[in-house]
Amino acid sequence: MTEDMTNEPLELEDTPHAIMNESGLAVPMRALSERVEKLYDHIGEGETEVCIVLTTDEAIRALNKEWRDIDEPTDVLSFPMREDEDPEVASQLPLGDVAISVETAMRYVASCHHRDRVNDQGPEPLTDTWSLLDELTFLVIHSTLHLLGYDHAEPEEEKVMREKEREWMMYILNS
Repeated sequence: MTEDMTNEPLELEDTPHAIMNESGLAVPMRALSERVEKLYDHIGEGETEVCIVLTTDEAIRALNKEWRDIDEPTDVLSFPMREDEDPEVASQLPLGDVAISVETAMRYVASCHHRDRVNDQGPEPLTDTWSLLDELTFLVIHSTLHLLGYDHAEPEEEKVMREKEREWMMYILNS
């Protein structure tokens, strides 16, 4: 286990972004927190509250069953708090909550599914390697897009969302 990998709580001060590791697995918490801060500053949401919970397949399966009536684990779930709110009210609310299955993220690292998806969106590959940190970052990006109202149900929506995923991942990896 590297110095950055931990399953211990990470105390962060002066940040409205909470990241909690409830998975029991070692996760690069400090590096992930730095990337989340960088992402939210980049998209103009640096002062907005968001809660990210890193969890297990079992826990995310229960959430998926409760909120989407799908009785299986998934990689990430987003719970937007601004949806359907008046813009004036919405700007005062937290962005929302995110649940990420670390176990599923680890499987995605091994399969290179999201790395390949990000690489396929541009003229040149974005990266040759893909770590757990990269996968968790990608899932935060994907879920943040959902919190901001993006979707991928229709082909045109999916195209826009995939372009944003690559753009934001490129920013994180290259800055």
